[in-house]
Amino acid sequence: MSKEMISIPAGNLMSVAATKGITSFSALKEKTGVDRKTLRAINTSQAVKATTLQSIADKLRIPITHLQGTNAADNNGDVSSNASRVREVKLQQVDGAALRKLASEADEKSWFLNIDQMSDELKATLLKLRKNLNGWWEHTNSGPWDERDNLEQEISYIETSIEIDESVAELAQHKLKVFGGSYLFWNKFQSTQDGRQLPILHYCSNLRAALSIVPEKKTSLTVKVYIGEEPPPNFVESEIRGIDFVKINGKQVWFRENNFDDGS
Repeated sequence: MSKEMISIPAGNLMSVAATKGITSFSALKEKTGVDRKTLRAINTSQAVKATTLQSIADKLRIPITHLQGTNAADNNGDVSSNASRVREVKLQQVDGAALRKLASEADEKSWFLNIDQMSDELKATLLKLRKNLNGWWEHTNSGPWDERDNLEQEISYIETSIEIDESVAELAQHKLKVFGGSYLFWNKFQSTQDGRQLPILHYCSNLRAALSIVPEKKTSLTVKVYIGEEPPPNFVESEIRGIDFVKINGKQVWFRENNFDDGS
Protein backbone atom coordinates (compact mmCIF):
# COMPACT_ATOMS: atom_id res chain seq x y z
CA MET A 1 0.00 0.00 0.00
CA SER A 2 2.88 2.38 0.76
CA LYS A 3 3.48 3.52 -2.86
CA GLU A 4 -0.15 3.51 -3.95
CA MET A 5 -1.83 6.87 -4.56
CA ILE A 6 -5.51 7.34 -3.72
CA SER A 7 -8.02 10.13 -4.29
CA ILE A 8 -11.43 10.37 -2.65
CA PRO A 9 -14.57 12.27 -3.73
CA ALA A 10 -14.38 16.02 -3.19
CA GLY A 11 -15.71 17.08 0.19
CA ASN A 12 -15.74 13.56 1.64
CA LEU A 13 -12.91 14.17 4.09
CA MET A 14 -14.53 17.08 5.91
CA SER A 15 -17.96 15.49 5.64
CA VAL A 16 -16.73 12.40 7.48
CA ALA A 17 -14.73 14.52 9.93
CA ALA A 18 -17.89 16.47 10.76
CA THR A 19 -19.54 13.26 11.99
CA LYS A 20 -16.71 13.15 14.57
CA GLY A 21 -17.33 16.74 15.66
CA ILE A 22 -14.39 18.10 13.61
CA THR A 23 -15.39 21.07 11.46
CA SER A 24 -12.11 22.79 10.51
CA PHE A 25 -8.82 21.83 8.90
CA SER A 26 -6.99 23.10 11.98
CA ALA A 27 -8.95 20.75 14.23
CA LEU A 28 -8.43 17.88 11.78
CA LYS A 29 -4.69 18.57 11.73
CA GLU A 30 -4.65 18.44 15.52
CA LYS A 31 -6.47 15.10 15.48
CA THR A 32 -4.52 13.39 12.70
CA GLY A 33 -1.10 15.05 12.64
CA VAL A 34 -1.45 15.68 8.89
CA ASP A 35 -0.69 19.23 7.69
CA ARG A 36 -3.51 21.50 6.52
CA LYS A 37 -2.16 21.70 2.94
CA THR A 38 -2.39 17.94 2.55
CA LEU A 39 -5.82 17.81 4.19
CA ARG A 40 -7.14 20.49 1.80
CA ALA A 41 -5.68 18.56 -1.14
CA ILE A 42 -7.41 15.37 -0.02
CA ASN A 43 -10.70 17.24 0.42
CA THR A 44 -10.50 18.53 -3.16
CA SER A 45 -10.01 15.01 -4.52
CA GLN A 46 -6.26 15.25 -5.14
CA ALA A 47 -4.39 11.96 -4.90
CA VAL A 48 -2.23 11.26 -1.84
CA LYS A 49 -0.31 8.25 -0.58
CA ALA A 50 -2.57 5.44 0.56
CA THR A 51 -0.63 5.30 3.81
CA THR A 52 -1.54 8.95 4.52
CA LEU A 53 -5.22 8.29 3.96
CA GLN A 54 -5.06 5.13 6.07
CA SER A 55 -3.40 7.06 8.89
CA ILE A 56 -6.19 9.65 8.83
CA ALA A 57 -8.82 6.90 8.90
CA ASP A 58 -7.13 5.23 11.87
CA LYS A 59 -6.95 8.51 13.81
CA LEU A 60 -10.66 9.11 13.11
CA ARG A 61 -11.40 5.49 14.12
CA ILE A 62 -13.10 4.62 10.84
CA PRO A 63 -12.38 2.18 7.99
CA ILE A 64 -10.67 3.82 5.02
CA THR A 65 -13.69 2.89 2.86
CA HIS A 66 -15.71 5.54 4.74
CA LEU A 67 -13.41 8.20 3.31
CA GLN A 68 -13.49 6.63 -0.14
CA GLY A 69 -17.29 6.63 -0.12
CA THR A 70 -17.52 3.01 -1.25
CA ASN A 71 -20.03 0.55 0.13
CA ALA A 72 -19.27 -3.14 0.52
CA ALA A 73 -22.24 -4.41 2.51
CA ASP A 74 -23.64 -7.82 1.80
CA ASN A 75 -27.04 -9.08 2.85
CA ASN A 76 -25.93 -9.54 6.44
CA GLY A 77 -24.52 -6.06 6.84
CA ASP A 78 -21.00 -7.49 6.72
CA VAL A 79 -18.06 -6.32 4.73
CA SER A 80 -18.22 -8.09 1.40
CA SER A 81 -16.80 -11.61 1.46
CA ASN A 82 -14.57 -10.53 -1.42
CA ALA A 83 -12.94 -7.88 0.75
CA SER A 84 -9.96 -9.04 2.75
CA ARG A 85 -10.04 -8.81 6.53
CA VAL A 86 -6.25 -8.85 6.50
CA ARG A 87 -4.32 -5.61 6.16
CA GLU A 88 -0.66 -4.94 5.47
CA VAL A 89 0.91 -2.52 7.94
CA LYS A 90 4.26 -0.92 7.18
CA LEU A 91 6.40 -0.68 10.30
CA GLN A 92 9.21 1.77 10.98
CA GLN A 93 12.14 1.59 13.35
CA VAL A 94 11.20 3.16 16.69
CA ASP A 95 13.27 4.40 19.60
CA GLY A 96 12.20 4.77 23.21
CA ALA A 97 10.29 8.00 22.61
CA ALA A 98 8.37 6.55 19.66
CA LEU A 99 7.61 3.40 21.67
CA ARG A 100 6.18 5.49 24.49
CA LYS A 101 3.98 7.36 22.00
CA LEU A 102 2.70 4.09 20.49
CA ALA A 103 2.09 2.62 23.94
CA SER A 104 0.14 5.67 25.11
CA GLU A 105 -2.13 5.72 22.03
CA ALA A 106 -2.80 2.01 21.45
CA ASP A 107 -5.41 0.00 23.34
CA GLU A 108 -3.63 -3.31 22.71
CA LYS A 109 -0.41 -4.65 21.21
CA SER A 110 0.43 -7.35 18.68
CA TRP A 111 3.97 -8.73 18.68
CA PHE A 112 5.95 -10.12 15.74
CA LEU A 113 9.29 -11.72 16.65
CA ASN A 114 11.50 -11.86 13.56
CA ILE A 115 14.37 -13.59 15.33
CA ASP A 116 15.88 -17.06 15.11
CA GLN A 117 17.09 -17.68 18.66
CA MET A 118 15.79 -16.95 22.14
CA SER A 119 18.14 -16.86 25.11
CA ASP A 120 16.93 -16.48 28.70
CA GLU A 121 18.48 -13.02 28.76
CA LEU A 122 16.67 -11.92 25.60
CA LYS A 123 13.40 -13.35 26.89
CA ALA A 124 13.79 -11.37 30.10
CA THR A 125 14.45 -8.18 28.11
CA LEU A 126 11.35 -8.66 25.97
CA LEU A 127 9.14 -9.38 28.97
CA LYS A 128 10.51 -6.31 30.74
CA LEU A 129 9.79 -4.18 27.66
CA ARG A 130 6.21 -5.45 27.51
CA LYS A 131 5.70 -4.80 31.22
CA ASN A 132 6.96 -1.24 30.97
CA LEU A 133 4.97 -0.45 27.82
CA ASN A 134 1.85 -1.64 29.66
CA GLY A 135 2.87 0.49 32.62
CA TRP A 136 3.36 3.51 30.39
CA TRP A 137 -0.16 3.07 28.99
CA GLU A 138 -1.55 2.98 32.52
CA HIS A 139 0.34 6.15 33.42
CA THR A 140 -0.84 8.12 30.39
CA ASN A 141 -4.42 6.85 30.25
CA SER A 142 -5.39 6.90 33.92
CA GLY A 143 -7.27 9.78 35.50
CA PRO A 144 -5.49 12.84 36.89
CA TRP A 145 -3.21 12.17 39.82
CA ASP A 146 -4.05 13.51 43.24
CA GLU A 147 -1.65 16.46 43.23
CA ARG A 148 -1.62 16.78 47.01
CA ASP A 149 1.00 14.00 47.23
CA ASN A 150 1.85 12.50 43.87
CA LEU A 151 5.58 12.00 44.36
CA GLU A 152 5.47 8.20 44.09
CA GLN A 153 3.44 8.40 40.90
CA GLU A 154 5.89 10.85 39.36
CA ILE A 155 8.85 8.67 40.33
CA SER A 156 7.18 5.61 38.81
CA TYR A 157 6.42 7.57 35.63
CA ILE A 158 10.09 8.53 35.20
CA GLU A 159 11.37 5.05 36.08
CA THR A 160 9.06 3.43 33.53
CA SER A 161 10.28 5.82 30.83
CA ILE A 162 13.92 5.07 31.65
CA GLU A 163 13.34 1.32 31.63
CA ILE A 164 11.78 1.47 28.16
CA ASP A 165 14.94 3.19 26.90
CA GLU A 166 17.07 0.59 28.70
CA SER A 167 15.16 -2.26 27.03
CA VAL A 168 15.80 -0.76 23.59
CA ALA A 169 19.50 -0.46 24.46
CA GLU A 170 19.59 -4.07 25.69
CA LEU A 171 18.04 -5.27 22.45
CA ALA A 172 20.73 -3.37 20.54
CA GLN A 173 23.33 -5.36 22.47
CA HIS A 174 21.70 -8.49 21.00
CA LYS A 175 22.01 -6.83 17.55
CA LEU A 176 18.23 -6.34 17.46
CA LYS A 177 15.99 -3.32 17.05
CA VAL A 178 12.29 -2.51 17.35
CA PHE A 179 9.93 -1.72 14.49
CA GLY A 180 6.44 -0.38 15.17
CA GLY A 181 3.20 0.88 13.67
CA SER A 182 -0.51 0.94 14.45
CA TYR A 183 -3.80 -0.24 12.97
CA LEU A 184 -7.51 -0.45 13.80
CA PHE A 185 -9.06 -3.76 14.83
CA TRP A 186 -12.86 -4.13 14.72
CA ASN A 187 -15.09 -6.26 16.94
CA LYS A 188 -18.60 -7.00 15.75
CA PHE A 189 -21.34 -8.32 18.05
CA GLN A 190 -25.07 -8.11 18.76
CA SER A 191 -27.05 -7.13 21.83
CA THR A 192 -30.60 -6.10 22.64
CA GLN A 193 -31.85 -2.77 23.93
CA ASP A 194 -32.47 -2.68 27.69
CA GLY A 195 -35.85 -4.20 28.50
CA ARG A 196 -36.82 -4.50 24.85
CA GLN A 197 -36.07 -7.22 22.34
CA LEU A 198 -34.70 -4.85 19.72
CA PRO A 199 -31.51 -6.28 18.17
CA ILE A 200 -28.55 -3.91 18.03
CA LEU A 201 -25.54 -4.57 15.81
CA HIS A 202 -22.33 -3.13 17.29
CA TYR A 203 -19.01 -2.35 15.62
CA CYS A 204 -16.33 -1.37 18.13
CA SER A 205 -12.76 -0.43 17.22
CA ASN A 206 -9.57 -0.51 19.17
CA LEU A 207 -6.23 0.85 18.09
CA ARG A 208 -3.52 -1.77 18.19
CA ALA A 209 0.23 -1.28 18.14
CA ALA A 210 2.12 -3.72 15.92
CA LEU A 211 5.59 -4.25 17.38
CA SER A 212 8.30 -6.35 15.78
CA ILE A 213 11.75 -7.30 17.03
CA VAL A 214 14.10 -7.60 14.06
CA PRO A 215 17.83 -8.03 13.30
CA GLU A 216 19.78 -4.77 13.18
CA LYS A 217 20.45 -5.21 9.45
CA LYS A 218 16.71 -4.99 8.69
CA THR A 219 15.79 -1.68 7.01
CA SER A 220 12.08 -2.10 6.28
CA LEU A 221 9.24 -4.34 7.37
CA THR A 222 5.62 -4.94 6.44
CA VAL A 223 3.42 -7.26 8.48
CA LYS A 224 -0.01 -8.72 7.80
CA VAL A 225 -2.59 -8.25 10.54
CA TYR A 226 -6.18 -9.39 10.97
CA ILE A 227 -8.47 -6.36 11.29
CA GLY A 228 -11.77 -8.06 12.15
CA GLU A 229 -15.05 -7.06 10.49
CA GLU A 230 -15.13 -3.40 9.49
CA PRO A 231 -18.46 -1.55 9.33
CA PRO A 232 -19.53 -0.61 5.79
CA PRO A 233 -19.91 3.11 5.00
CA ASN A 234 -23.70 2.79 4.58
CA PHE A 235 -26.41 0.51 5.89
CA VAL A 236 -29.41 -0.33 3.70
CA GLU A 237 -32.55 -1.58 5.44
CA SER A 238 -33.26 -4.28 2.88
CA GLU A 239 -29.72 -5.63 3.27
CA ILE A 240 -29.71 -6.04 7.07
CA ARG A 241 -31.80 -8.91 8.35
CA GLY A 242 -32.96 -9.14 11.96
CA ILE A 243 -31.31 -5.89 13.08
CA ASP A 244 -33.13 -2.78 14.32
CA PHE A 245 -30.20 -0.52 15.22
CA VAL A 246 -26.52 -0.20 14.29
CA LYS A 247 -23.94 1.48 16.50
CA ILE A 248 -20.31 2.24 15.70
CA ASN A 249 -18.12 2.85 18.74
CA GLY A 250 -21.24 3.45 20.79
CA LYS A 251 -22.76 6.02 18.43
CA GLN A 252 -25.98 5.10 16.67
CA VAL A 253 -25.56 5.39 12.90
CA TRP A 254 -28.66 3.59 11.60
CA PHE A 255 -32.09 2.41 12.73
CA ARG A 256 -34.91 0.59 11.02
CA GLU A 257 -37.39 3.20 9.89
CA ASN A 258 -40.47 1.22 10.91
CA ASN A 259 -39.50 1.61 14.59
CA PHE A 260 -41.33 4.34 16.47
CA ASP A 261 -38.17 5.79 18.05
CA ASP A 262 -34.48 6.02 17.23
CA GLY A 263 -33.35 3.76 20.08
CA SER A 264 -30.96 6.35 21.49
